Amino acid sequence: MRNTVIAGVFGLICVVAAVARGDTIGVYSDNMGTSCNIIDNTTGMLSIYVVHISTEGATASEFSAPKPDCMVGATYLSDTVAFFEVGNTQTGTSIPYGTCRMGPTHAVTMIFFAHGTSEPCCLYPVLPDPHPSVGGEVLVEDCNGNTVAAVGLVATVNGNATCPCGYPVPVEETTWGQLKAMFSE
Repeated sequence: MRNTVIAGVFGLICVVAAVARGDTIGVYSDNMGTSCNIIDNTTGMLSIYVVHISTEGATASEFSAPKPDCMVGATYLSDTVAFFEVGNTQTGTSIPYGTCRMGPTHAVTMIFFAHGTSEPCCLYPVLPDPHPSVGGEVLVEDCNGNTVAAVGLVATVNGNATCPCGYPVPVEETTWGQLKAMFSE
């Protein structure tokens, strides 16, 4: 039980470290991560960019960005990466950058065939890689080889002033008792 509690506390420390580090991974309409409102209003190819922003530098990222159900009629086609990709954005991916990179890093371009039929204010979050071995967090590797949690951000498809984007993926509310119960045997 002691090891489980220690692992749980270590996980919480990683989340705090990620927030302190400032690493975010988000979905954007541009490859520099400046606009988190994606427009789907015509039929044709739709490129959506995943950008990792790191203030202290990172060498890799691990996450998923599956197409949300509210992107009605859109079909995921492929990922395009400048680096090497293990997996894909829809089912979980790891992307090593090859060097220590600071600031915005265009990690991957997701290509969809869209019909301009996505719902207004369709939320598009970056989520953890769903594979059980990953641990349920969006992850990055810092320039010292340490794996730390990053903050996944939420974009909007066909957004307006009532549906802002760029905020962290909401965390489920829990109580201290629920947290302790997770780590008890």
